[in-house]
Amino acid sequence: MTTRCSALSFLILSLLSSTYGSAIEPRACGGFLYVGDEDVIEAPFQENCEWQIQTDEKHVLAFSLVHGGDFAAAQEFFSIHDGLDVIQLENQIHHKVGLTSGELITTVYTSSSEVEIRFKKTPASPLKLKIQKAVDCPFNLGSESQCGRITDETSCYCATFTKRGQGNHTTYCSDNNMKLVSIEDNNEENTIYLAWGTLVNFWTSGTYNKTTGIWTWSSTMANLYPGYTDWAPFEPNNTLVDGNCLTIKNGWYDDPCANLYDAICESHPEDFIDTTTELYYTSTEDGVSPTSDAL
Repeated sequence: MTTRCSALSFLILSLLSSTYGSAIEPRACGGFLYVGDEDVIEAPFQENCEWQIQTDEKHVLAFSLVHGGDFAAAQEFFSIHDGLDVIQLENQIHHKVGLTSGELITTVYTSSSEVEIRFKKTPASPLKLKIQKAVDCPFNLGSESQCGRITDETSCYCATFTKRGQGNHTTYCSDNNMKLVSIEDNNEENTIYLAWGTLVNFWTSGTYNKTTGIWTWSSTMANLYPGYTDWAPFEPNNTLVDGNCLTIKNGWYDDPCANLYDAICESHPEDFIDTTTELYYTSTEDGVSPTSDAL
């Protein structure tokens, strides 16, 4: 009973003391942390502290500094161990499009769902690491595709430049653990245009049901209305002649689903159901330790 109450008190205190997820007790010297969405750990007062970090097995982990800055310089104080290897900043590969395409690397990614952080020495000023659950964003889909983190640090979008009908593109995205894109807002649409232009049509998952007269994003089963839309002038105008699928090209168009166009696939952390049990934490003299029946 004492352990359960202690765990509950610590969890409540953590939630109230931070704006980042289930934050860990400030300056705790190591422990275990399950990242359900986003968490922050602060460099401890003492040296030689180790954190075991884990997220759902279908995801990877993204590390960045809370207040930005030079991630390379910050690694003077800690190292991130991904399996048997230490993540070296110079070995992080840039996607050709998206948020990681600049010269300065501000976010590094693991190759697995479990890593270890070792704090080697204490920084002179506060150093806070933001840890996010992210999807893996591939580099090796072939020369006819290009991927990047174009909207945020945790999601992934891939343009495929092989001409296919909408149905075949849906299968292609699924085969690569993604889904055909559903446009949720103006920022997402414009970010896609900035990455891949407005000169060609890209298939989306938008489909029209002739029986109900309803447009739906087939990837999410959400209706277009009410919601964000961006139809080009006089569109949709082909629904009576098999224009039952939605493409984007600086606006939205209804086209026959068999037309051969390029497409955009997308993947977000919430697309995958968690399969790892989340851990709760209790305070100890050495920092925090997990307990399976905290609540």
